[in-house]
Amino acid sequence: MRRLLPALCVALAALTGCGGDDDEPNRTVRVSAGEPVRVVASEYAFDPGAIVVASGPAELRLTLDNQGDLAHNIVVLDGDTEVGGLPSFPGGGQRTTSVRVEPGSYRLVCTVADHEELGMKGTLEVKRG
Repeated sequence: MRRLLPALCVALAALTGCGGDDDEPNRTVRVSAGEPVRVVASEYAFDPGAIVVASGPAELRLTLDNQGDLAHNIVVLDGDTEVGGLPSFPGGGQRTTSVRVEPGSYRLVCTVADHEELGMKGTLEVKRG
């Protein structure tokens, strides 16, 4: 039994790590106003999943690095209103834009087909400066 217990613990640890949202990026990046941010797109996630700008209003310089096989985009939404972003482009490419953001909370989404519903979404918070 003593030899079996370590093997069972290893197997249990491996199994518990195989499900749920472990594959979804949950990383938060904090940046100063004006500091560029690089977001990696893949099927179907953004990394980082959350961006916090230290003070605003700010000019957010946003680079989308599409490392997926499909076309992706990134759109910054204030409620349902688009305040900026990038149009869709094929996998393997990279594009940069600047978006003027006021203090508040925003959503980051990929508007290609059902990508947002599949997990391509994130948050942007701009702190009051």
